[in-house]
Amino acid sequence: MFEHHLPKAHDLSYHPPRKHVLLLSCMDPRLLDDVVDFMNHDNLTNRYDHLILAGAALGALGGPDGSKPHWKQTFLDQIHASIVLHKTQDIYIVEHRNCGAYEKVFDVHGELTDSDADQTLEYDVHRRYAAQLAEELRQIVGGDGKPLRVKTFLMDLRGRTAPFIEARSPAHNPAESEPNNTAAKRRKRKN
Repeated sequence: MFEHHLPKAHDLSYHPPRKHVLLLSCMDPRLLDDVVDFMNHDNLTNRYDHLILAGAALGALGGPDGSKPHWKQTFLDQIHASIVLHKTQDIYIVEHRNCGAYEKVFDVHGELTDSDADQTLEYDVHRRYAAQLAEELRQIVGGDGKPLRVKTFLMDLRGRTAPFIEARSPAHNPAESEPNNTAAKRRKRKN
């Protein structure tokens, strides 16, 4: 089933930001508390601006075909405001499973089931749009004068959240990843 895409606990394979963050998430009310819990777990309590758009990354892109350019412009205006007001350097994009906006607002895919094939398709679609938005955001200069740092995540309907796996099969379990590439460091020490 699709649970193999997300760890049983919060992922620890990345370092959380030390300063202010801009968070983009979807408007789905089923997960609002879970999003706050995730941010608190990353030690970001009261240290983030929260932008909410239907479809998260897809909404911020203005849709798959750019048919909602005003959504994208609003998102970019708010990023710039966050940089000016809070010297934002990091952005979190939190996508979620079973997103109605992908199905009903943007018509990216029809209704999906819990089959492995549908769950893999859903993962890949969310990862693709989150990566596309992340790449565009990395072109923006953050509050520290450097390009924005962007992390992309997928949340399931139980609130379990993990970073998207770049250039790997979605069947890869992020919980099995060792933080900071410690396995490679151990191999190097042995040689």
